[in-house]
Amino acid sequence: MAANKEAIALVVDVSSSMDVAPHGQTTALQHALDAITLILQRKMFSESKDEVALILFGTADTDNPLADGENYQNIVIGRSLGVPDFDLFELVQNNVQASDNQADFIDAMVVAMDHLVQSTVGKKGFATKRLILLSNFCQPFADDQLDTIVKGLQKSGTELNVIGPKLNDDDDDDDDDHDAPPTIDNNFGKEKSPQQRAGEAMIKHILSEVNGDSYSFMEALPALSYFQARQVRQTAWKVQLEIADLKIPVCGYTKIKEFKLKQSYKKVYAKDIDSPVGNLRTYHKNDEEETEVEPEDMVNGFRYGTTLVPMSADDKENMKYKAEKCLKILGFTKAENIKRHHYLGDGTLVFVAEKGDEAAAVALSALINALYETNSVMIARRVYAANSAPRLGCLMPVIKADYECLYWIELPFREDIRMFTFGSLPLTDDAVTNKKFKPTGEQLQVMDDLITAMDLSKKEDDDNSEEILKPKYTFNPYFQRLYQCLLHRALKPDEGLPELSPLIASYLKRPEEIERRSEKILDNISEVFKLEVVAKKKEDQSGEALFSEKGEGDGPAVKKQKLDDDLEGGMENIARARITEVGTVSPIEDFQTLLSDKDEDLFDKACGQMEKRIEQIVMDSFGTQFYGKASDCVKAYRAECIKKSKPETYNNFIKDFKDILISKGKRDFWDQIVIDKQGLISKMECESSKISKADANAFMTDVKVEEETKMEPEDDADDLLDMM
Repeated sequence: MAANKEAIALVVDVSSSMDVAPHGQTTALQHALDAITLILQRKMFSESKDEVALILFGTADTDNPLADGENYQNIVIGRSLGVPDFDLFELVQNNVQASDNQADFIDAMVVAMDHLVQSTVGKKGFATKRLILLSNFCQPFADDQLDTIVKGLQKSGTELNVIGPKLNDDDDDDDDDHDAPPTIDNNFGKEKSPQQRAGEAMIKHILSEVNGDSYSFMEALPALSYFQARQVRQTAWKVQLEIADLKIPVCGYTKIKEFKLKQSYKKVYAKDIDSPVGNLRTYHKNDEEETEVEPEDMVNGFRYGTTLVPMSADDKENMKYKAEKCLKILGFTKAENIKRHHYLGDGTLVFVAEKGDEAAAVALSALINALYETNSVMIARRVYAANSAPRLGCLMPVIKADYECLYWIELPFREDIRMFTFGSLPLTDDAVTNKKFKPTGEQLQVMDDLITAMDLSKKEDDDNSEEILKPKYTFNPYFQRLYQCLLHRALKPDEGLPELSPLIASYLKRPEEIERRSEKILDNISEVFKLEVVAKKKEDQSGEALFSEKGEGDGPAVKKQKLDDDLEGGMENIARARITEVGTVSPIEDFQTLLSDKDEDLFDKACGQMEKRIEQIVMDSFGTQFYGKASDCVKAYRAECIKKSKPETYNNFIKDFKDILISKGKRDFWDQIVIDKQGLISKMECESSKISKADANAFMTDVKVEEETKMEPEDDADDLLDMM
């Protein structure tokens, strides 16, 4: 078993001094419990295998294995080392209370360290041990155990973290904090007592000896407020990097991959959550009886045009491309030839030389440096396993101060690229048709200033600046909100969901620094790009305006066609002749154009021409070549007849057309009409129809009976004699 777990001891001060705070302020004990809750929930939601123990000191009782006489009193092991669960949550939330007793925090650290050592003896998998002390150091302590605790932490490799009041680097710093707002970090504006100063000096000495870290409550709580996702242990993908006959053993690791929730909602019985609920799925034919079909009688069908091609599981398996696991270099190209918008896939891999292979490390390092110096990348073919599809990608060189590697980024095939053509936004005087759409120099400059002000990257000329919204520290607010609600519902099942956490709400806003830098520029944009409400002109409803054009002449005003400067539709529409009949190139468009003629009723004429075109397209079709086009025409014809409430026109056509198809050997197109359900229009679809639903269904199946009758063999002479 790999050593990747951590053993953590949470040592909490519950003495009376931790439960004191001015009115309206949060006590140190509550801050400590909040920090513990955040630590536990991070472990639980990340599905961590780390184990946690809870040690309380300053309690009324004593319960620890080191207690002997007057030593190690008022120290309780509240929870032995184990994987955190909701029982531990409830213990922290409900059962940890302050008491009027005091205990030595150094003794509590000795008890915690002893418990960590004893609980991990003989157990494998613990890579590190950690002791987290939460206290305000206001209690008396003895330093006779100082060497014991320092040597014990160093020998066992236990890391020490302290969460409490802000530990000042210099004693004089306390005087500078008197004007600060009253928080837990500056002792609520009060001067620290000599006992507290001594306690802080002692813990600072211990931290310096063991290279530990300290955090104030105000620093720790925001950092712990993030819910961590489940940590996945990296597994190396070992493969040979092939360049012609050269093979370099390398290992690939996932650098970036889209996070997806491993947990999913399970359907449970609402009245009894513990009762499992199963799923039962059945398949039925789309007929009147809804006949059930057994799973073994089903096969997958792939639609190829208008035909369903059956593909069994064996066919699909044999159809798969068989390839060998490989990472083969196809060639080299300049880095600028790999466009950023061609990056594909849901993650990035990093390749390094196989561990322990010095020859591979030297060869890979030489290759990486050569690529870096020539600003080149490698185009490679990657096959993860024998049953995996080949992938195309590029390997990019990355050189850092302490390591060198190759980044794998997947690239698209031709089928993955979507080709679109968009109109440009020219800014030259000759190209801009309408001058009012051309931005002024002032407008261009203010937009440049906005981009500069909202730049998230680190400033090269400012050593103190840092990158904003760095992915490493930017959490997904969707998952954070989900975890918040799950935790609240688990602890308080009878209450409603909580309000959105202020921390999560801050993710949805612009960073404060960006907000501050861009505030003035946004005001300038409002002034430069003026937005005005355009009032709609009211038409003159006077009699003179209604019966004259521009107030002149008699009679009704002539309605002028609205012209657009851009001539929407272009010369193609302007030069297009008026549609007078349904053609074979675009019959549906021609048919609909004739029906939309407002000057003349062309319905009967258009329908007659459409019927001829449908028959012509089907009869001229070589096999099923034009069946798709004819089928679309039938659908459009039927839909327009329903829309115009003239179902008899279509019904008469489809009756005659059916006989024509059967007699001329075009039965396959009639089958397509049956599949598309383009038969007679019934009363259910159009009230003016005289065809019932049953008659419409019978019409679709009638051809089978007729054909079976025609296919019956003629009676031979012997049968006729037998009948006589």
